[in-house]
Amino acid sequence: MSPPTDKTASYIPLAGGADDGWSNEEEATATCFCGAVQLKFPTQGPGLVRTFLCHCTDCRKITASTFASNFTVLDTHLTHLRGRENLTAFAQSRTIASGNTMTNYFCSTCGTLMYRVSSGLPGEQHSPPGHRG
Repeated sequence: MSPPTDKTASYIPLAGGADDGWSNEEEATATCFCGAVQLKFPTQGPGLVRTFLCHCTDCRKITASTFASNFTVLDTHLTHLRGRENLTAFAQSRTIASGNTMTNYFCSTCGTLMYRVSSGLPGEQHSPPGHRG
């Protein structure tokens, strides 16, 4: 897919295998790379708890970057639109500074990290990678 020739129109190239994502002032969706999993979440409070940048070693390792931009939503405001059964969980506490257990939820088809859950912050889901455990 090539960019449009009209440079005044906004353009976001297609990424991954899903093309049904959307967002508005109140909520947005996210899909894994292959499109098997889709989530809906709030873009503002009260369901959106916080947004933050992180440069901890977990965030750097998970994103293969020097930092990660993250957001946290309440469990009650995260909706699995499709593919919940396609998620695989991996949990560990060895690299979490607080000692809490962080569980990562990945698409079992393409491996995309969808969100993380900390045992130290019950009721909250963290966007990738979202370490605040």
